Amino acid sequence: MARVKKEKKKEKKQTVRSNKKIPKIEQEALTDKEDWLCREFAAGSSQVRAYMRVHPTTPYESAKTLASRLFTKVHIKRRIKELQEERNKRLEISADKVLAELAKLSFYDSRDFYDSDGRLKPINELDPDHAAVIAGIETIHKVIGDEKDGMAVLTKIKLSDRGANLERLGRHLKLFTDRTEHSGKDGGPITVIVRKFSDDDNSSK
Repeated sequence: MARVKKEKKKEKKQTVRSNKKIPKIEQEALTDKEDWLCREFAAGSSQVRAYMRVHPTTPYESAKTLASRLFTKVHIKRRIKELQEERNKRLEISADKVLAELAKLSFYDSRDFYDSDGRLKPINELDPDHAAVIAGIETIHKVIGDEKDGMAVLTKIKLSDRGANLERLGRHLKLFTDRTEHSGKDGGPITVIVRKFSDDDNSSK
């Protein structure tokens, strides 16, 4: 008795290709004033100040609203990013360079600003790293005794805020965890009032 082999028909899957082209999403073009706005913001102005430089007759409150809307647009964000990248490249600004400067402002030793006799070193004797730590210099001329006795010169220097710079470094390295605490009146506990409804209350509505 002959065996009949049944061959399963293989189904061929056909891929239907569509000739329809997917339309490209055109990027919104910047107007001259929008480009001016982006340049003002990239140069260091706030959103509102940048808007008011471009539109000086706009009232402040209106400028706040209009600026917040404009700065959410994709083409505005893209242009600002381009300008910031161009500036960073031109000034050779990098994350590593900024962190190095922050570290310099955080880990200085105040004793390095004085000589072995305890006198403040002249500025020209400080190395660049220590000179960069100085945030301000005040020079006071004071008459000693009579005017003929001479004039004393008192120099004060203000150093960079080490605590603030350490905090910036710590936040960048995620060493701190921000925690928001809520309290009631005068720092006391929060009082929660829960009202219980009865069936009579519901029926009276």
